[in-house]
Amino acid sequence: MYSRASNLPEYGFSHRKLQANYVGCIGEKVMTEFFQKHNIAFADDRHLTSHDFSIGGKITLDVKTKDRTVLPKIHYDNSVPLYNHEHQRPNYYYFVSLLRDRNSAESDIYRFKEAFILGGIDIQRLDKIGKKWGAGETDPTNGTKFWTACINVGMDDLIPNNEMISVLKSGRRLSRPLS
Repeated sequence: MYSRASNLPEYGFSHRKLQANYVGCIGEKVMTEFFQKHNIAFADDRHLTSHDFSIGGKITLDVKTKDRTVLPKIHYDNSVPLYNHEHQRPNYYYFVSLLRDRNSAESDIYRFKEAFILGGIDIQRLDKIGKKWGAGETDPTNGTKFWTACINVGMDDLIPNNEMISVLKSGRRLSRPLS
């Protein structure tokens, strides 16, 4: 995982460069272990830029990982950057939060202490209910200043893990009303 993160390109739109690669790779590793634990058949498609995994040959999924210094809470948001949203159109996004010690002197993957698998959302619902923010805008509800344009959804909008496991095992997309 460490070598994978180090060998990935540092994307031009990423403000955290190599650190963003570490965060993303850890989230992807957490999800592969989650799939294995729940006997979910998956293909590793991380060599593609459109999604990270294929599930049962029918569902595409991309993992979005956030680095936090506090435990995730139900009123927190999950973000999908818009700089690749045009070509990255997986069936589902799955969100992971990594908890790190704010005071840690470590700057690599070892500063993270816990990972939280938060849930997923299908792309149609994300596009329908997600709140778009521009780079430099500030969310007045929590003071977050966005470094890049993104689309946010709340934790309470995510499909819970137990439902996502059923969806992924069945290979059928969840049919949810978009309202």
